[in-house]
Amino acid sequence: MNADAVRLSDVVPKYALYYKTSPQEAAYALHELIVDLYSEYHVKREQMVVPDHVFWVGRVGASQRPTKTYKLFFNGLIEYFNRLCSPPADANNSLVRCYCVSDSDPKDIPAGMVYLSRAALSQWTLEAGIEPPEWLLNGNSGARAKKAKKEVEFNEQERGTISKVMNALVDLIKEVDKAHREIPDGYDRKRRADKIKHHTSMLNNPPRKNFDVYSALIRLAEEAGVDIPADHKTLRKYMCPQSTFNSGMNSHS
Repeated sequence: MNADAVRLSDVVPKYALYYKTSPQEAAYALHELIVDLYSEYHVKREQMVVPDHVFWVGRVGASQRPTKTYKLFFNGLIEYFNRLCSPPADANNSLVRCYCVSDSDPKDIPAGMVYLSRAALSQWTLEAGIEPPEWLLNGNSGARAKKAKKEVEFNEQERGTISKVMNALVDLIKEVDKAHREIPDGYDRKRRADKIKHHTSMLNNPPRKNFDVYSALIRLAEEAGVDIPADHKTLRKYMCPQSTFNSGMNSHS
């Protein structure tokens, strides 16, 4: 099986192991993630179906797609994780409701035959403006310790990247100050200043608890004309964790 593909039935146990939490807490966190994705993609963008490169129906013991065509919807995934949060005594928590295109009929599929791609789900989450869970990025419980050990020392190229990020942040501070202090002359300059103020406000007052700070910072830099590494992995590596930003913002709200 593809190392990136994970059976849906394994997601909650793996997530709980990674964060050292209970299965119910893991199911709740994943339920909230799918609800946020539902709000962004279904409610705001009117996308009806979950992309089949993110979630799909496979085979028993294999992630390859079967002959029949299936479509997964947000509600089926939301209900699946919701049942795992506080399972009723008589509920079958191992089934996921989907739609079989070949039979033109809804089907309850065992969760062990539904798969997700960690990389695709992470990217899809980022595109929604939401910070993906660290488990999606690393994939196993030992990754955080290995990563910390590996990154104790920086080579010359890494030091150059850090310098570029720091210089860009200083330039951003200057541009934000100009946008608030100077009176722009002309429509284009006023529009640019308003956009800088808007993106700065989004950083200071995030619209959701798992707001993607790195994407917001990249967009702010683009509006300000500041050259910053426009790569989430780079910013995540050399800046403090997303959760640190969010907790700091909440404490000043």
